[in-house]
Amino acid sequence: MIVVDIGNSGLRAARISDSLEKAPALPESLDVFKLSWSVIGQEIRKAQPQTIDSSHERWSKLGDTDALHWLVRAVADGESTSWRIASVHRAVQAQLADVLKREAPDARVQWITYRDIPMTICVEYPERVGIDRLLAARAARHLLRLQAIPFGPSIVVQAGTALTIDWVDEQDQFMGGAILPGVGLSLQYMAAGTDQLPWLPTDRVHPIPPIPGKNTEQAIAAGVHAAVVGGAKLLIDRYRAGRPIPVVISGGDGQLLREAIEPPVFFQKHLVLMGLALPMVR
Repeated sequence: MIVVDIGNSGLRAARISDSLEKAPALPESLDVFKLSWSVIGQEIRKAQPQTIDSSHERWSKLGDTDALHWLVRAVADGESTSWRIASVHRAVQAQLADVLKREAPDARVQWITYRDIPMTICVEYPERVGIDRLLAARAARHLLRLQAIPFGPSIVVQAGTALTIDWVDEQDQFMGGAILPGVGLSLQYMAAGTDQLPWLPTDRVHPIPPIPGKNTEQAIAAGVHAAVVGGAKLLIDRYRAGRPIPVVISGGDGQLLREAIEPPVFFQKHLVLMGLALPMVR
């Protein structure tokens, strides 16, 4: 089975075995194929950070169907199989559906929605919650059980295009959370909304950036780090209220947060893919 996570700034796809679906704990060696793009890059009239393609990752522009064809061919590797896909980007979802019809017409495709997640969703509009947040929450609970963590509430953090900090109560109910801009989005909007500030790559934001910044780049990195990590810490502290509630962190910028959050804290790089690998049974 192939699992695909369509986010706002890229896709992540991997092939998993049937045995992994029955007792999933994603291995560190999992082959993950990535397709990435800038969220608002076409609107920024400044030098774009350099990107490098590899056998497992390609950078493209939003709407590049050739890149989607590459992804499908790379992860399918010539085999017809089943696909389980979660998406928070409707335009890319439609494009991928069309590409799959061309590249893998015999494939069985399941588009995951909130109705497929075996959790009670205690928010005003369950259908509007990002499916990635729900899958991450479910996977986080499974991960904590694998770690033999005592049953109780948990905090689930995804550090991607957006930074989400969600609460799952002791009855395994998704209770909602908070959403703020992630590192990459903050850097892009900083460049797009100013005349002279440069567009910095995300790797310039280090876990402990120097302060005070001695140049513009250092000042931006320190500020974005403080906003993202400081915001996450504030929310986590409010959730915890002095209690040792476990935090599960995921996403491309998750390591930045992991360094700053007091234990108990766990990191799983591909939490949404792990959630997709779990059986979809209510």
